[in-house]
Amino acid sequence: MNAKTRKHDMTQGTEWKLILLFAIPVMLGNLLQQLYSAADGIIVGRFVGEAALSSVGMTNGVTFLCTAFAMGLGVGASVVVSQYFGADRKDEIPVVVDTALVLSIGVGLVVTVLAIFGGRAFLSSVMKAPDHLLDEATIYLQIYAAAMIFTFMYNVIAAILRGMGDSKATLYFLIVSAVTNVVLDLLFVAVFNWGVAGAAVATSISQTLCALVSLFYLRRRFKPVKGHRFDKKACKMILRMGIPSAVQQSIVSFGNIAMQRLVNGFGQASIAAYTAGNRLDLFMFVPVMGMSTSLSAFTGQNIGAGDMQRVKRGLRATLVLSFSMAVFISVLLKIFAPQVVSLFSLSGEALIRGVEQVQCVTWWFWIFSLYMAIGGAFQGAGDVVTQSAITLITLFVRVSLGYLGVGTGILDYEAAWVTMPIGWGVALVISMIRYFTGGWKKKAIAGELAENKK
Repeated sequence: MNAKTRKHDMTQGTEWKLILLFAIPVMLGNLLQQLYSAADGIIVGRFVGEAALSSVGMTNGVTFLCTAFAMGLGVGASVVVSQYFGADRKDEIPVVVDTALVLSIGVGLVVTVLAIFGGRAFLSSVMKAPDHLLDEATIYLQIYAAAMIFTFMYNVIAAILRGMGDSKATLYFLIVSAVTNVVLDLLFVAVFNWGVAGAAVATSISQTLCALVSLFYLRRRFKPVKGHRFDKKACKMILRMGIPSAVQQSIVSFGNIAMQRLVNGFGQASIAAYTAGNRLDLFMFVPVMGMSTSLSAFTGQNIGAGDMQRVKRGLRATLVLSFSMAVFISVLLKIFAPQVVSLFSLSGEALIRGVEQVQCVTWWFWIFSLYMAIGGAFQGAGDVVTQSAITLITLFVRVSLGYLGVGTGILDYEAAWVTMPIGWGVALVISMIRYFTGGWKKKAIAGELAENKK
């Protein structure tokens, strides 16, 4: 094992240190990714107005739905790569890399076309976007979708690198991209007065740059496989791991779309508040998601190496770390929620409702931290179907309770967020049952490619 490979090896050393050191660049990278949406929201809200902020927020569910497939492909590639890496079968990784890139380009093109030509109809008919917000929301979505193929490429490349234990490279890519996005946002929106379109152009250019830089780095590490850029067996494994994850992410997106549609019925103040609250929630999720991603890579490598006891110790360490971070963040946001929400230039009823959302979520954020930690272990083990099923049940509970509460008059505009902790609680209970019954341990795939080649 050479020095570069050993540097990213998570099969040896103190578990909590490895997981935390891997997670820190992931957290910083996720934080920078959230700056895309936060910069759009803050700058659009400040320089264009509350209605424009609502228009941008209207597209969140649709853009997340589009990228759900990219995230799914990334998970599939990451699981395969991490288990091969842990099993010391690194000579087979370049084939997986090339296959995953071809898949990302193909699926990305399809999603791009659908989003550009079907986006307006989706916003109008499915999300019930108010007429006065529809035009600007459509413009933002179509410009954003034009760079979708690069979003797909980056998600897959980042997942591959993380699967091999390399979390720092993606951080460097995102630093360049995030700085570019903020500068262009200010230039296009504040200086050129391009409004919502300017924010979308800034985001698209930044995502394209991020993908191209990451592709250049990946090609320095993995040369294209001569005469064999696409492997059907590797594709089958990536899709087997990736499709359930893509379905899971799509379910999350549809759940968000359903709740956004519910909020849309309560007027612009609620829409603006929900937009700001969601963006702040995503910032809250950054450390927890980083720990989950780190544990996924750790689990994949150690299952590939056949060390299940080490996987369990890693999960215990991650539970403690994630819970501690969640409590710390919750206390801070509970205290400073009004100041943070006001960054989005909300006032009056919109500000009040935005603060309500953030403070409600902070009470129960620790539940989400535990659920995501266990989910990271499942994902690294290849038990992606279970994780998708848990997500489906969770969102069904949340959406059902939300619409039932509004329909019966028990809940009002707050239905979109007071139901979140209930969904997390259901997810945590089911995850614990799955973990202790042990079925997740039997999903490793590291030996399958060799068997297929026989």
